[in-house]
Amino acid sequence: MNQLQVKIKFLCCLLLLAGINAIGQDLKHLRHFMQQNPSPETAIPYGNNPKAGHYLKGGDARIYYEVYGKGKPIVILHGGIFGSTLEMGRFIDGLSKNYKVIAVSTRGHGKSEIGKLDPSYEQKAKDVNAIIQAETSDSATVLGFSDGAYTGYYLAAAFPAKVKKLIAMGAGTWKKGWRNFTVTKEMAFRLDSLY
Repeated sequence: MNQLQVKIKFLCCLLLLAGINAIGQDLKHLRHFMQQNPSPETAIPYGNNPKAGHYLKGGDARIYYEVYGKGKPIVILHGGIFGSTLEMGRFIDGLSKNYKVIAVSTRGHGKSEIGKLDPSYEQKAKDVNAIIQAETSDSATVLGFSDGAYTGYYLAAAFPAKVKKLIAMGAGTWKKGWRNFTVTKEMAFRLDSLY
């Protein structure tokens, strides 16, 4: 047996052991692949909490957001496509202890309407700016993940007086036309109804 065959057999054994170990694990804590349920610390249903929820008219759509904690404002923006406020639960749990957390369900996500306007980053930035103006006279720190980070870029560019700091996670440079999503609104609504 040569060295390559030994390495391949060793790797196969490791993968087999990892698979056996995974089968024995309690995977009920996973909501979807790699997405946890709300933090066990509070078990708050972020994105669907009537006690903390508010609506604001953003152009042609009602935009839903939740407010937690007190202090200087920090806006939380979730990822796109099928992202939700729930995925930002750990951030909300930790930050709401010292800050006023404004967790926005962006246009077409969660309880926010999609409206008839193109849900562009420019439009989402306008929606978020309207929420910041409704909630505080101060500028806010903005924490965005993926699509939320891109929205944060547009928000900071269009309304620099309202963005004190921008924390962008999982976003890089982006140009129109680089990505083409084949998911239509109708397909997204059908998928959404499954959850």
